[in-house]
Amino acid sequence: MIRVDHVGVPARARLDAAGLLASLFDLDREIPDDGRFARLRVSPEFTIVFYDSEQIQPMHVAFVVDDNAFDAILSRLPSQGVAYGSQPTDPTNGRIDHPLSERGLFFQTPDGHLFELMAPHSGEA
Repeated sequence: MIRVDHVGVPARARLDAAGLLASLFDLDREIPDDGRFARLRVSPEFTIVFYDSEQIQPMHVAFVVDDNAFDAILSRLPSQGVAYGSQPTDPTNGRIDHPLSERGLFFQTPDGHLFELMAPHSGEA
């Protein structure tokens, strides 16, 4: 068996980066931080580990979400001042007509990372 446990994501301010995603995804805002790593548990099987870095190579991380989660996150993006779009090359067009799923979107974090949400056809989540 092989499964992804975590992904490391560089940030200018690890707790701010983790906090933004926690807020958008409605996750626990009490983010464990050992002074080097801020660990955001996205699901029981997956954690994003943010770490401070002066040089950031932007990453792309994609999530499959159910319809309820998609709608909730979509409603929180504007209140957090985060633009979104339907294309990785245009993540601010305000559309959700994703090329690979029934509904989907991309958004960029202040550190330049591209996060993607896909809501598959009903019954596929």
